[in-house]
Amino acid sequence: MRTIDIQVNGAFGIDFNDDNLDLDSFSHACQKLAASGVQQFFPTLITAPHDALLRRVSKIAGWVTADSQLQACVGGLHIEGPFISPKPGYRGTHPLDAIRPVCLEFLKEMVEAGRGLVRQVTLAPEEDPQFLGTRWLADQGIVPFAGHTDASLEQLRGAIDQGLQGFTHLGNGCALEVSRHDNILHRVLACRSELVVSFIADGIHAPFWLLKTWLELFGPDRVIVTSDAMSAAGMPPGEYLIGGQPILVDESRRTRHRDHQYLAGSASLLQDMENLGPQWIRDWSEVKERLFCENARKLFRLPGTPQ
Repeated sequence: MRTIDIQVNGAFGIDFNDDNLDLDSFSHACQKLAASGVQQFFPTLITAPHDALLRRVSKIAGWVTADSQLQACVGGLHIEGPFISPKPGYRGTHPLDAIRPVCLEFLKEMVEAGRGLVRQVTLAPEEDPQFLGTRWLADQGIVPFAGHTDASLEQLRGAIDQGLQGFTHLGNGCALEVSRHDNILHRVLACRSELVVSFIADGIHAPFWLLKTWLELFGPDRVIVTSDAMSAAGMPPGEYLIGGQPILVDESRRTRHRDHQYLAGSASLLQDMENLGPQWIRDWSEVKERLFCENARKLFRLPGTPQ
């Protein structure tokens, strides 16, 4: 099965958020991802200072727009941050000093730097005053996702009214301890008929029994499996980087920031998660293409989507 991965921070020892990333390394990662079964993917650029983030977006966009082979495998860019919650846990491993509320001017600069390739932006609705950024993205045909957020139910619904369409890696990018009833997981579940959710389905970021339960609640047309791969994916255990931050990967493939306990992307490829799918996905043969390919293709209107 050929898959679509909407969140890839890096792979095969290559970090897409590295300021020293060069074309040969990026092309090599693209070739290796294609060989692993990924038909198209979204290079994902995470929270960084203003100028650094614009440089990273512009550099990758420039390479892709100039190369037909890269265009065939890069379906678009996913920008995750910097407009996310600064709260511990919710920000994950995103650098606190670069996190900021939504700035429409900065958002427009990022999209312009992306040369028409920005397909997805993950932000925190509570950091988007009056949801102006969400509305602007939706008006440009870019798909806004909530993520790394502690938005209230009212804020989630307000963002949905302005074009929010999805939620990034449900069950991650949140505090380790939350209120029993009123928490971001339950709020997203309350909006399940209006949002598409992505899962990191490696069995580490969320247990398979929980993914199975969520899949039953959302239904197979509203779930996208993504790797959230970082540079350690496809590599042995050790220390790797994401945006200059040191990430430790142990023998179980668990990732964590060297200086704290939070997970930091995935050390698994989407192919690895596909191989694990039958452990938690009922009616595997009937729904696997939707979860690993077609739902993403339809939501982001990628080539091959019926008109």
